[in-house]
Amino acid sequence: MCWLARYRALRNALDATPRQVALYTVVYLAAGTCMNWTGRHFAIAAFAHWWQVVTCYGLYLVPVSLLVRGRTALEQYAAGVLALVPLELAGYALGSSIAYDGNVIDAVVGPRNFTLAMCVLFGVIPPLGNALVAAADQLLSSSARSRYPTPGSVRR
Repeated sequence: MCWLARYRALRNALDATPRQVALYTVVYLAAGTCMNWTGRHFAIAAFAHWWQVVTCYGLYLVPVSLLVRGRTALEQYAAGVLALVPLELAGYALGSSIAYDGNVIDAVVGPRNFTLAMCVLFGVIPPLGNALVAAADQLLSSSARSRYPTPGSVRR
């Protein structure tokens, strides 16, 4: 496949309506904020800076999820795990992600397997995010149709 065909395929995979982009952004930023708060509150792991939720969830995981939507849940999960590997490795290596000593994940899998466990656990983000956004998009589409009937659907 030539580079132009690959570029077009990539562009088509990332194509989304403005409402879908807004839904992905809201869902992923909310999820990232909740997960960061939960990780910090229970002393598991957290970002060193608040803006990392925006870069990791909004600017990294949203495009990953867009690329794999329409695939099976297992394929989305596998892509999520693979996408998280460089993110998790770099974050913990650079210290921009903090794993708290003696956290519950360390207690279960050991400290040497913490990053692997995070990748495996959070690989569910793309399939869950895609399912949630698709459901919200469908709900908004059906509610918009019921509020604004099409010309042929109005009874006289």
